[in-house]
Amino acid sequence: MKSVNAITTKIKNQSFAFVLDELTELPVRTRAMFGCTAVYVEEKIVLVFCDRPQLTEDRGIWVCIPSQYCREMKADFPTLRGVSFFENENSAWQCLPQDDPNFEETALQVCALIRKRDPRIGRTPKPKRIRGRKK
Repeated sequence: MKSVNAITTKIKNQSFAFVLDELTELPVRTRAMFGCTAVYVEEKIVLVFCDRPQLTEDRGIWVCIPSQYCREMKADFPTLRGVSFFENENSAWQCLPQDDPNFEETALQVCALIRKRDPRIGRTPKPKRIRGRKK
């Protein structure tokens, strides 16, 4: 497993590096997704760092919240809003907008929940199907 510092140098927007620093005690890995950076803890995807210029409404940190916890998390974190990219206000992806005045403070609170392995954050993606070869 790569160190978080090695991962931090790979993310495009260093303004999100503080989030990875908060998760150093966990087995964190990142990978590209939708032109953004997805953050995994073990096999669960927990966050996506979005800084794509064409997604101005969705720039910030996307938090993966299983649908049964969406309302509860929005009550706890009122600045969360549905990612417009997915066109569903109550989708599993909720955006913590980068331009919010409490962005860093709220991101740190989300990180605290991730460190506690709170079930309201993250999900294990479905395994990718391997296509059979044509004969």
